[in-house]
Amino acid sequence: MWIKRDLSLSAISNIALPIKVLRGPRQVGKTSLLAKLGTHSLVYLDDAVTRLRAQEDPRFFLDQLPSKVILDEAPLAPALFPELKRRVDEARISGCGEMPDVWLTGSNQTLMYREVGESLAGRASYFDLNTLSIHELGERWSLGTYLLRAGWPELYISPHLDVTRYLNDLVSTYIERDIVAAAGIERRAAFLKVLHLLAGRIGQLFVASDIATVAGVDATTVQSWVSLLVTNAVAFQLPAYYTNLNKRLTKAPKYYFYDVGLAVCLQGWQAPEPILNSPQFGHLFENMVIGEVVRFFLNRGSKPTLYFVRSKEKVEIDLLVDLGNQRYLAIEIKTTPEDWSKKQRDLVDSLGLTIVDRWVVTAYSGMSFKDTAVVAISDLWNRLKDIT
Repeated sequence: MWIKRDLSLSAISNIALPIKVLRGPRQVGKTSLLAKLGTHSLVYLDDAVTRLRAQEDPRFFLDQLPSKVILDEAPLAPALFPELKRRVDEARISGCGEMPDVWLTGSNQTLMYREVGESLAGRASYFDLNTLSIHELGERWSLGTYLLRAGWPELYISPHLDVTRYLNDLVSTYIERDIVAAAGIERRAAFLKVLHLLAGRIGQLFVASDIATVAGVDATTVQSWVSLLVTNAVAFQLPAYYTNLNKRLTKAPKYYFYDVGLAVCLQGWQAPEPILNSPQFGHLFENMVIGEVVRFFLNRGSKPTLYFVRSKEKVEIDLLVDLGNQRYLAIEIKTTPEDWSKKQRDLVDSLGLTIVDRWVVTAYSGMSFKDTAVVAISDLWNRLKDIT
């Protein structure tokens, strides 16, 4: 079963640099999506024999391939990167050589950044693909199912799979092997403790020293490890909006997981009903909504500029979306519809920004307010498309 992805690679390929890097975690469908284009030959570098040939003689190896090629798990063969650089530069200088048209994929972003940064700076375009959005799932989406399975394609293609085991295996292979090992982290147990603590604190103000105390490491180490999770598209930071002119605003950021199902698994949930009745549900739903907004922008090839706003008096706006041209969308996230309070309206007015609309995003629609739009999460993508 093929699930249509919203990332339109065929369109953006025409405006990209000759080397294109498709980033994203394991098992999100990077290779399947590129192969679906049908325009590039696919080479699997996780095959030991193929990888050895590429490492021993990268020039000869690439000579045997078509100019349009997908190098899957490219960081496993780092000798290819200087050779790709040489070919791009040679074609640019001569003006008559055939310019490579190459897609690079790789789940280990630590290795990918190192190799691309050293050899292909200024020659590569980046595109991001994460797990499935609610919009992509369409009629397959339901709140309870998405809390557990979230956007992992294989869990929808093979619904018989044990969700908890699948996600635990993913943590073992992608996070413990790809991320921890590649970064040379020796304190694996402490790193995993930080990962679980971060999952338990989604939607809360991030204080590295608090996590450090529980994990038994220093705050600088926590910051470093969380940055590693961000680099590898496991978690993302939602910064606080503030200006030097407004001293009443909180500056500490929040962190969320790109895939809410991974956060749910790390919190220890195995069924949707207990989640829906737990204090964590509000934060997990918040993660779900903000993750959908992030995917909306990333799948269109742009980087979202998002904030939350919180005053020293703890009045908060869940999400502030920069739409460009000094226009902003303000969003409150509620599991059930609830209008903005006067304090929230006053807070957003005090920012001095051009707020083009105010929304309440909720699990289901069915209620409206006088000057605040109620948006169901299943319709969030289409509403964003209308306003951007």
